Amino acid sequence: MNYAIEFHDANYPFLNVAARKKALKHSLLSVVEGLAIIKLGKHEYAIEPGQHFWIPQGCLSSLTFLPNTRVTRCDFSVRLADAFAQQAGYVKPSALLSALIEKLVMTKARSGHQLDLLAVVKHEVLTLKPMLTSSALTDSINKWKPGYDSQVSIELCLVLTLREARKMKLSGKKQSDIVAKLFNNNEEEYEQLCFLVFGEAL
Repeated sequence: MNYAIEFHDANYPFLNVAARKKALKHSLLSVVEGLAIIKLGKHEYAIEPGQHFWIPQGCLSSLTFLPNTRVTRCDFSVRLADAFAQQAGYVKPSALLSALIEKLVMTKARSGHQLDLLAVVKHEVLTLKPMLTSSALTDSINKWKPGYDSQVSIELCLVLTLREARKMKLSGKKQSDIVAKLFNNNEEEYEQLCFLVFGEAL
């Protein structure tokens, strides 16, 4: 990262699954639309539209962004000497911080105006108190298993199944085994769903 504070506005048209890794910087992740899922340890947490999640530097996590998800992210370099929260969790931003994030979306990157806004964002972020809480959606995602009845929507079940297929593929499983276990041996359906959700073949 070249700058002490950076702002990103990102769209994910297809399912995006990041590998588990340690965060190199502090980040405030906000979901505008869609759904993000963060895995901390063995537990996953759903980040829904309008929710904000703090990821401290050094935190070991993996992120999943569902198709058609839009997020904003403020990143803070470890070079900053400020006392940022060291615990991951949901945060409730002040009215000012929420307004600043909305304004940053419409502000030119690295402009003087953006840098001024980011300086105020940093001061607001330092007051955040992250907490890990559960929700009905978070609980249902953690209870979900491929092939079993669950409380998640059909769309989410489909995405979680394809994420499982990707995991199996990366661990060296044959495509025929994946299709047999997750898609009732329907190869055509599997390939169509891969293009629909991932935008490409697995």
